[in-house]
Amino acid sequence: MGKEIELKLQIAPQAAGLAVQWGEAQGEMNLRPLRSVYFDTPGRSLAMAGLSLRTRYDGAGFIQTVKAAKGKAAGLFTREEWEKEVVSERPELGTDTPLAGLPRQTLDALAPLFSVEVERGSLDIARGNSVIEMAIDTGVVAADDRRADFCEIELELKSGEPHALFELTRELDALVSLRLGVMTKSERGYRLLDAVAESAKAGSIALSADLSVEDGFAAIASACIRQYRINEDILLRRRSPDALHQARVGLRRLRSALTLFKPVVADDRHSHFGDELKWLAAELGDARDLDVLYDRARSNELRIAIARLRESAYGALEDTLGSARARALMIDLAEWIAVGAWRDAEDRAEGQTSTGEFAAHALEKSFRKFKKHSEGLAGLSDEDRHEVRKLAKKLRYGSDFFAALYDDKKRAKRHHRFIDHLQSVQDHLGKLNDMAAAPGLLARNGLDETDGAEGVLSGADTADTLRKAETSRDALVELKPFWV
Repeated sequence: MGKEIELKLQIAPQAAGLAVQWGEAQGEMNLRPLRSVYFDTPGRSLAMAGLSLRTRYDGAGFIQTVKAAKGKAAGLFTREEWEKEVVSERPELGTDTPLAGLPRQTLDALAPLFSVEVERGSLDIARGNSVIEMAIDTGVVAADDRRADFCEIELELKSGEPHALFELTRELDALVSLRLGVMTKSERGYRLLDAVAESAKAGSIALSADLSVEDGFAAIASACIRQYRINEDILLRRRSPDALHQARVGLRRLRSALTLFKPVVADDRHSHFGDELKWLAAELGDARDLDVLYDRARSNELRIAIARLRESAYGALEDTLGSARARALMIDLAEWIAVGAWRDAEDRAEGQTSTGEFAAHALEKSFRKFKKHSEGLAGLSDEDRHEVRKLAKKLRYGSDFFAALYDDKKRAKRHHRFIDHLQSVQDHLGKLNDMAAAPGLLARNGLDETDGAEGVLSGADTADTLRKAETSRDALVELKPFWV
């Protein structure tokens, strides 16, 4: 068994030639075709267990590889792997991998699900005391009658320090525009088997109560980056409003995690990342605001006017997302999460706080703050209700982050009830915020405020929505928290 430490990066297919030329200038590059076949059960038992199984033909023979990972990574992938030579494309299941612990019926049901064919150029690059294997893969994933092209660079640390992977990334980025990679080749195959997605919602986060709070933050922050990057890719390919919304959610969740874990992760880069994420979220905001207005418009004339503005906003957003600033932010964040200065704090106590202890304290603090500021909700100003809405979001994100810690039957039931009531509060506060913001949005975009507002919303809805929001709030604060 070995441990793989790898940084995945995406590049445009037309930039692959430049990357190969750069690699050839560093040393002799090995060029070879690879064909991999991935196996799982029809019900995807291996994927659900965090395992992948493949056989790969490299022109000389077959190699079987089993990989195991805890949760979904973003940027720096650290996985245990087991490799051995096999005589054919068919796996040879022995007692020397995690597969040995799976039920017999699962092993008997393994079958090929998809294949990956790539042209790989690879070489070892020395940087200081570190040696990095760089692989440039241009290929296609095939599942049933579906195919998807991709181009990526994998930087695998053979020896030395992980910082070297990011230093080499920045060197490469000066030549070809790089984006942080968040999907393995096996994930690409599984996604190809599914229906085409218009967006990707936040997934569950693998946490345990005894996990160190540092590792807990890293898992949560990586999940947020992953949500953002998957949706950013969908957005750039298809201008999907759903993907734009979920990309913003990913950024908000990440900003909330930075705030929530500030006592643990604050260092000389913490404020910088908070500011940069705020900037990027604002850049996505203009197009998202127009999406919301478009959906609420009640006249064709207004919808047509908003649609023109929205096309322009999406074009400007694509330019922003392609900028060096936006691309570097995700790569810099991945490095900071994995090996930032906050992980080496000298005053870190030996008996450090566990994720379970931290979660209970953080959720209680967030709930108290929400209850205090939401008192008398119906009588609050639009600005104060907007602040309550933000507090509700932070409470929701924290509740989602730590859900895996409360999965026993009793607390899971309380968790579901809490989320349902909190979602109701969020829905009503969100509607109120849209009503309050619509006239200003219309005015800022050069639309007639009086006619436009009448076309977007009905003032008669406000009082009823406000009553429902207060009722939902009161029901929520009466619940027994799931974290106690």
